[in-house]
Amino acid sequence: MRPRDLYISIILAIAIGDSLIIFSTQEDKLFFANLVLNINSSIAASLAIFVTIKEKDKSNLKANIFLVVGLVLWFVANIVWAYYEVILHLMAPVPSLADVLLLSAYSILIVRLYIEYKSLRKKPTKKFTGVVAGIIVVFMAYIFSLTLDLSVVSTIRGQLMFAVTVIYPAFNSVLSFMAIIILYGLRKEKEIEKDMKHDIAWTCELIGFLVIVLGDSWFAIIVLTEFVEQLWISALLLSAHYIMIAGGLLWYIRLADDSNQINIFHKIKNTFNKKKKTAVTTIALILIFITSIAGYAVSQANHNDISQGSNSILEVKSQNEIKEVSIGLISSLTGAWSSGGKSIKIAVEKAQADVNEYFENKNSSIRIRLLVGDSKTDPVESIHAIEKLADSGVRIIIGPATSAAVMSVKDYANQHGIILISPSSTSPALSIANDNLFRFVPDDKNQAQFISNKMWNDGIRVVIPMWRSDTFGNELVKEMKKNFEMKGGVVMEGVEYHAHTGEFSSSLHRINFIMWNQYLKKLSHILENATQKFDPREVAIYLVSFDEVTPILIQSNEHQTLQQVKWYGSDASAQNMQIIRNHDAAHFAEIINFSNPLFQVNLTNSKAEIIEGEIEKKLHGSSSLTYPILAYDTFWVTALSLEKISENGSSDISTDIDIESLKKIINATAADYDGISGNIVLNAAGDRINANYDIWSVAQSQDDHENYVWKQNIEGNYSQSHN
Repeated sequence: MRPRDLYISIILAIAIGDSLIIFSTQEDKLFFANLVLNINSSIAASLAIFVTIKEKDKSNLKANIFLVVGLVLWFVANIVWAYYEVILHLMAPVPSLADVLLLSAYSILIVRLYIEYKSLRKKPTKKFTGVVAGIIVVFMAYIFSLTLDLSVVSTIRGQLMFAVTVIYPAFNSVLSFMAIIILYGLRKEKEIEKDMKHDIAWTCELIGFLVIVLGDSWFAIIVLTEFVEQLWISALLLSAHYIMIAGGLLWYIRLADDSNQINIFHKIKNTFNKKKKTAVTTIALILIFITSIAGYAVSQANHNDISQGSNSILEVKSQNEIKEVSIGLISSLTGAWSSGGKSIKIAVEKAQADVNEYFENKNSSIRIRLLVGDSKTDPVESIHAIEKLADSGVRIIIGPATSAAVMSVKDYANQHGIILISPSSTSPALSIANDNLFRFVPDDKNQAQFISNKMWNDGIRVVIPMWRSDTFGNELVKEMKKNFEMKGGVVMEGVEYHAHTGEFSSSLHRINFIMWNQYLKKLSHILENATQKFDPREVAIYLVSFDEVTPILIQSNEHQTLQQVKWYGSDASAQNMQIIRNHDAAHFAEIINFSNPLFQVNLTNSKAEIIEGEIEKKLHGSSSLTYPILAYDTFWVTALSLEKISENGSSDISTDIDIESLKKIINATAADYDGISGNIVLNAAGDRINANYDIWSVAQSQDDHENYVWKQNIEGNYSQSHN
C-alpha cells in the first residue's frame, strides 16, 4: 500500500461515517453524531490495543501504552456522553465522569507526544517553537477572557463550570503545540526509508490530534458567532480525528508486516497489483458519491417532509371506489419547540387512524391521507413546508404549531386559497377577521389577562419580563403589560432575548449555559435595582419561552438574586417535561414557585389517556397533553368537514369549493363537534372563545422525593364572558 492509497482510504472512511451525520435530519443528528463518534473511537482504540500487543520493539512500548490508555478513555467518555444525551436527554453533572475521562485522556496523550518529542534527533529551532508557543498563548488568553466574561464564578457550580470550560482549550493548546512542533521535526528526519514510512503513521496521528483541537474549538466559534444551527459540525471533526489515528495505526501495522512482525495484511498485499489498486481507488471515490446520495435520500425519506403528494386532493381508487383526501400538518418536529411539535404530530397520527376507522365502520367512501411538514420552529422553514404541501394539492393544513411560523405562512395561505387550522398558535397579532386562519385555542389576550390577575392576587405589584423576541413573546408580554398596568402595577424594562433556532436552543451543552449567562446577568441586575426600590415580596419575573426554558432555569441557579422572587411563565413552558427531568431546573422551579397558565382541557377523558399512552410510547416519556388533544380535535373537525364536501358530490375541493364556502363548512363542523376539549366555538377572527386556564407548577414527587412532577393548581377560571 502506498501513502496515497492510505490517504484515499482515510478520506473514504471519513466520508462514509460523516455522511450519516450530514444527511440525517436535524432531529436525528444528535443520535448519529454519537453513534459515529462511538464507532470510530472504538476502532481507533481497538487498533491501538492490537498494535501494542503485537509490538516487538520494546522502545516503542511505553509510548504505545500511553496511546492505548488515552484512546480507551476517550472511547468510554463518548459512551458516557451518549448515555446522557441520547438515552436520558439530561445534562451531565459538572464535572461529569465524561469530563474526568476526557481530561485524563488529554493529559496521557500529551505525555505520549512528549516522549516522541524527546526521541526526535532533529528538534525544531527555538525561533519556530517560540512563534508557535506565542500564538497559542494569545489564543488561550483570548479564550480565558471571553469565558470569564460570560461565566458566573460566584458559586461552586459556576466555578467548576468555568474551570472545566477553560481546561479543555488549555489541554487542546498544549496538544496542538506538541503536535505542530513534532510534525515540523519529523519533516527533517528523512535519512532512512524506514523512518519515512514510520513518519507517515505519526503524521496521521498528529493531524488527527489537530483535527480534534479544531472540533473542540468549534464551540468557541459558536459563542462568538451564535452559529447555533451548525453545532453538529464539531461532531464531524471529532469523529474524523479517530479515523485519522486509526489510519496511522493501520499504516504502522502494514509497516510491521514488511518487517515480518505482523502479517495480518500479508495476503491482502499480495492480492492486488498496482492496476487493481488504481481500480479500487476509483471504486472508492464512486462509493463516496453513492453513499452521499443514498444518505441524502434516506434522510429525506425519514424526515417525512412531504410524502408522495398528488396533484388532486381527492383521488378515486378504481378497485374499491375509495376517495383518499389529503390533509397537511405543519408542526415543530425540530427546533426550539420540538417537545410540543412532536407530541402534536403523534396525536394527529392517532386521529388519522381513528378517523379512517370511523369512516370504514360507517361504510364511507372517504379516507384521509396525512402529509407532514416540519417547520423546525423557524419561519423560513415554515414557508418551505407550506410550499411543498401546496404542490401536493393540499387545501387544508393543521398548523403551523407556533405563532411565528403561522405569521410567516399566512399570506401565502391567503394568496393560494389554503386553510390553516392551528391548535396551538396564540399570538393576538394573528386575530384577524376574514382571513384563512382558524385557531382552536384562545388567543393570548385571554392568557395575559389571566396571568395578570394571578400575579395581582398573589400580591405582586412589580413585574420584570424576560421573553423570546418573536411574535408569540412580543405580543404576550405586551398584553400582560397592558393588563397589569391597568390594575396599577409596574412592568419594568425587561430582557428580550434572541430566540435561537435549532436544537441548540433546547440542548444542554455547557456552551449553551455560558451563552444564557449574558441574558441572566442583565436580568439579575434589573432585579437588584427593583428590589432596592420595592418590597422583594411584591416583585416577580415573567418568563415567556419555549424549550430554552430548561437551560435558563438551570443556569439561573448561579444567580442568587434570581432565587429571591417568584417567577411566572406561559403556556409554552407549562408541563414541559425537560424541566422536571433535569434536577437543577426542577429544583430552581420549585424554589421560585414557577407558575404557568395552560388552557384547560379534560385530561381524565379515556381518549386523552390513550393519546398520552401513544406519546409516552413514541417519545419514551410524558409530555404536555393540552395541545396534542387540541390537535386531535382539529384533525377530526377537518376530516368531518371534508366528508361533508365529499357527500355533496365534489370530486376535488381545490376546484369545486370556493374558499368562503370551505370556511363556512369548517366553522359549522367545529360548532357541532363535541371533542375531548369540549365545544369549539369561534369568534369573528376564527379563534376559540371559551378561555379557561389552570396553573401548573413544579413540586417534589410524593412517591420519590428525589424526583419532580408537574402539579395542577385549579385557581379559578377566566373566560371572555367575564369581560
